[in-house]
Amino acid sequence: MKNIYKYIAVFSAIAILTILLLYFQSVNNAVEDIKETNSTYSLKLIEKENSWIYEVYNQEQLYIRQEYIPAVKGKQVFKTKEDAQKVGQVVINKLTNKTLPVVTVAELTNNNISFQ
Repeated sequence: MKNIYKYIAVFSAIAILTILLLYFQSVNNAVEDIKETNSTYSLKLIEKENSWIYEVYNQEQLYIRQEYIPAVKGKQVFKTKEDAQKVGQVVINKLTNKTLPVVTVAELTNNNISFQ
């Protein structure tokens, strides 16, 4: 009977240690995910004549410079600072999530970007 209690005690200790190990591993992964989502990208908006340009920087280095509205025909410029900022933020979100920074017409429409 004493052997059964020893086995139960050992099994319980192993189970508790395993649960603690898995818990700390998941907490560590969550911390790493938070570190990765802290974006190293920044957005700069530039006024050029009657239009706006956005630039995306990775840390301090220029990564993307966008003078024209992406995904639309022709060279259509950003008419407002807000439009350039919205599209620039979409691009930064994609880069932060490690996806291609391709902007679609649907995303432009969803963000109320004016274009022809």
